[in-house]
Amino acid sequence: MSDAFTREPSWDPRRFPPATREPRAVQTARMLRDPQSYARCLHRRFGPVFSVRTFPYRGALVCAADATPNRAVLTDHERFTGGDAAALLAPAVGSGSLICTPPPLHLRHRKLLLPPFHGARINRWAGRVRELVHTGLPDLLSGDGVALRPWAQRLTLDVILGVVFGLTDPARTAVFRHALSPFVATGNLATLFLPKPLQRDLGPLSPGRRFHRLRATVRDLTREEITARRTVPDHTHRDDVLSMLLDARDEHGSGLDDAQLLDELMGLVLAGYETTATTIAWTLHLLAHHPAARDDLIADLDAGSDRLLKATAKESGRLRPAVHYAIRTAAHDTELGGHPVPQHAFVAALFSLTHLDPELWPEPDAFRPERHLGTDPVPYALTPFGGGLRRCIGASLAQLETETVLREILAVAVPEPAGPLEPARLVSVTLVPAQGGRIRLRVRG
Repeated sequence: MSDAFTREPSWDPRRFPPATREPRAVQTARMLRDPQSYARCLHRRFGPVFSVRTFPYRGALVCAADATPNRAVLTDHERFTGGDAAALLAPAVGSGSLICTPPPLHLRHRKLLLPPFHGARINRWAGRVRELVHTGLPDLLSGDGVALRPWAQRLTLDVILGVVFGLTDPARTAVFRHALSPFVATGNLATLFLPKPLQRDLGPLSPGRRFHRLRATVRDLTREEITARRTVPDHTHRDDVLSMLLDARDEHGSGLDDAQLLDELMGLVLAGYETTATTIAWTLHLLAHHPAARDDLIADLDAGSDRLLKATAKESGRLRPAVHYAIRTAAHDTELGGHPVPQHAFVAALFSLTHLDPELWPEPDAFRPERHLGTDPVPYALTPFGGGLRRCIGASLAQLETETVLREILAVAVPEPAGPLEPARLVSVTLVPAQGGRIRLRVRG
């Protein structure tokens, strides 16, 4: 068991913000089945800061549901730290990943990882993403209806293999795809949210055995790739993330060693795969069910504008953010919203609830991209990629992928419903469409 979970304070209602008396198993089931509605119910009952007692937390998860406490959790790094909270994901990404590292190591690694995800370097990848979208388009256009999320997962995995790992050999790419696909699947990563004893290798049929086997295969392949690329003299002329990280140096001239590179690559895979695919699925699914917004977007794109494109992506991220919350830990006994928070307690900035606050977002349940064409929202009222020093480092790549997918698909087809608007389900920390975000695509005449 990680130190973070060992130190986590046990449940004591006098030391935490208010919580319902429902059993832990009931709260867990309700949060998984209908996370936004359940959180709204607790918000109405207890106010902007409350506790939920769900697995895998031994004590309680403190939830910040409004912009003000949300901002405190994400930016007050002296009270709420990130490294320990992310220990939940350490078995998947490695303890040296940016996701898990505490300051000051986090800041050093972040500076090394930021350059590949900014400026002209991001724009260079647009062509690769466009090619991958067109390669996968026949799968979307065939049949009477298709689940978007599995399709988008295949796309985002191929983007990672090309843009992050820089793989160009089809055979090598296929080997990586075969290893990574089952490892990053939500069913496998959900193992991390089981009680700790069930995460262990308990035999051939246990989820822990499968998780550790898949993890070992992926990490061995990645080690091989790092070793091979260090010996290639032309990696300085390549623009993939791995090549750039091989040459990255801090102000003291120090770079990342092989172990650090391995963990950082695993973190980029995890951060860039599921959340981006889910964002793409939700956006197209929402457009299919809101024909007026869809038609306005198509007309705007046909006119050569991306004004509504960016607004649509923002509105999808508001209404159905891929990430339900970001978790921190309390560095010491403190308070949040006037309620006590004990040292080492897990604290969540609940994005998906802040995004539905009617004081911040009039008619919060309506899908209205035009609301993002005016003034900027209150700080930390819209945080689909997190905020503060731990804001998702791959946010610009995720935005590029989402906008490219929308632009290319809507140029040739019109998304239409293939069933009812799907509710959100919680898988680990991701809000996913219950049926994969099914739509039907009608080819444009």
